[in-house]
Amino acid sequence: MSSPVSSSPAVTVLAEHVSEHLSVFVVAESTCADRPANGGLRLLSYDDDATCKADGHRLASLMTNKHDLYGTGFAGGKVVARAADPAAVKDELINVTAGLLESLDGAMITGCDLNTSLADMERLTALTPHVLAAVGSPVDASSATAFGTIGAVEAVLKASLEQAIPGTVLVHGCGAVGGPVAKALIANGWTVYTVDMDPVRASIPGATVLDPHSDWWNRELDLLLPCSISGLLTAEITEALQVKAVVPAANAPFAEPALAESLRRRGVRVLPDPLVNAGAVIADSIERFSPAAWKQASPEQVYAFVRNAVRNRATDFLNQRDQGLSVGEALMEVAAGASHDPIGLSFVLSA
Repeated sequence: MSSPVSSSPAVTVLAEHVSEHLSVFVVAESTCADRPANGGLRLLSYDDDATCKADGHRLASLMTNKHDLYGTGFAGGKVVARAADPAAVKDELINVTAGLLESLDGAMITGCDLNTSLADMERLTALTPHVLAAVGSPVDASSATAFGTIGAVEAVLKASLEQAIPGTVLVHGCGAVGGPVAKALIANGWTVYTVDMDPVRASIPGATVLDPHSDWWNRELDLLLPCSISGLLTAEITEALQVKAVVPAANAPFAEPALAESLRRRGVRVLPDPLVNAGAVIADSIERFSPAAWKQASPEQVYAFVRNAVRNRATDFLNQRDQGLSVGEALMEVAAGASHDPIGLSFVLSA
């Protein structure tokens, strides 16, 4: 993707720390603590600060779309950090990020992302309250994203996973999101191919492991689930795909947005990634806006809520597409249908 949900407010650098060995940028919509921006802390060895900031703008814009689609109560944002040796700067990163968040007085809330862990968020929480990462909770953000992805799959299938006729699926990326999704599909009778640069992660009981360096895309599939890297689906791969639907848990899975449209013109159902991978931000909305219910809820109750929310939104999007709306128009309709209250407020535990 990324088709715009609406004429979203522009994202800008709200706070920054720049040095030769570590630079950190808070990129977000200009907002306030009443509707804080929300997005994870990503640490990578970017080539330079300009590249780092550009990625921050891209990711924050995607987060804006995701928050708008689900009415989370948050604005879009991202914290991006550049370091030549990411592992060597963790202590400084935590301290610098805490200072930047404090300087924004609650206008930005962060959590885990690439190369930052729950342990990092626990340390960050000790320095600033502006963190949402299920710290101290049995709820796992990646598991929430996995259950949301299952909900998106169910929207495509027009049936629950337990009731749908099993087919053939390829899961690319078998980490904290793709792994649980692959296991759920196997448990429900699907023929599952797995691809991962780590053969141990791909070796899920019941799955057929494919070499990541092979032409894994040259298979007839009912579903393709990209759960790995951005830009995975190049022009060459997209042209060769023989698939009925693509359900991407990865951010920006297509090397170019036009490639997704080329598949749609061939009759392939392609869900926009912010619609699929919103599980963590839905959980954030519950944690932020329904704190009492959050503390009492089991992980299974949170995951069921996320799964249902994503299934409903994805079903709405597909119905809008079936009525002839463009991708952008359909996303705008989905966003317009979101409640004015944050989705987290609708999380209510049954008596």
